[in-house]
Amino acid sequence: MSEAAAVAQPDSHLRGIAFKILYVICIVLMLTLVKLIDDVPLGEVMFFRCFFSILPIAGLLILRGELTAAFRTKRFVGHVTRTCLGLTMMGLTFVSVQALPLPETVTLQYTQPLFVVAFSALFLREAVGVNRWGAVAFGFAGVLVITWPNLSMLTSGSAELTTRELIGIAAALIAAAGVAVVFLLVRGLVKTEKPTTITAYFWLISSSLLALSAFGGWEPLTLEQTALLIACGILGGFGQLCMALSLQAAPASVTASFEYTSLLFAIGLGYFIFGDIPGINTLFGGAMVIAAGLFILWRESRAGVSSTPRRKLPPAP
Repeated sequence: MSEAAAVAQPDSHLRGIAFKILYVICIVLMLTLVKLIDDVPLGEVMFFRCFFSILPIAGLLILRGELTAAFRTKRFVGHVTRTCLGLTMMGLTFVSVQALPLPETVTLQYTQPLFVVAFSALFLREAVGVNRWGAVAFGFAGVLVITWPNLSMLTSGSAELTTRELIGIAAALIAAAGVAVVFLLVRGLVKTEKPTTITAYFWLISSSLLALSAFGGWEPLTLEQTALLIACGILGGFGQLCMALSLQAAPASVTASFEYTSLLFAIGLGYFIFGDIPGINTLFGGAMVIAAGLFILWRESRAGVSSTPRRKLPPAP
């Protein structure tokens, strides 16, 4: 490697890390806005999230002259399948956000890599050694610590989980498992489709489907709610764009661990906006889940079989 290349690589890695942190900030802010507007019908929230996400993405495509080319595909059915599953997981994530304190929702999302490992072994027949299976088990033990009914989720003193919280926990875990399946679908799509094509069709199909939810009854919005919902969509789109730019600038093995900084942002926003204070079980269980995810990342990086670099696009939300 030349001296110039050696200097360029660290710079590229730093850009990748910066874009990854921007992605994390955008997603946590988006979830915070979703929690703030929990009195708006779910379908209406999801429509704004999907429809207005195209603004930052389309801006980049126009600058690159790739807007028309982004809609060329030979796998329309595959895009429909990926979008429908992605929308379902987005809805479950939003249900979780509205039912649970923000740090708990973010922490439960960290089970995603655990599901990816399990599903890769079960459905793709990938070789998963005893060490990674052990990490998966350790991570899910952390989930039990977080959700154990006899432990308080917050320091409020409540020793039992409410029905709303139980629904939120179930929604978060099902969403994490579903997003792992979305990763596998995207992994198949990127063999023939460009990342911009996957993004474009997710926007087109999701916006069209969610517009139909208006017939189920949308609530009239105040100016403040409208502004928050539009911001939610723009943040989601900009976050997705930052993820793509991060993957272009640096290998996912370099940037993946920075995704866990989302817990710090979630704790901060949860405390200052909603007054949420994570209990010891959330912090300890979250540390277990994070440790399991980092171990899996390290093992896959060493073995050269990491599935993360193949995730060309982050799934919704």
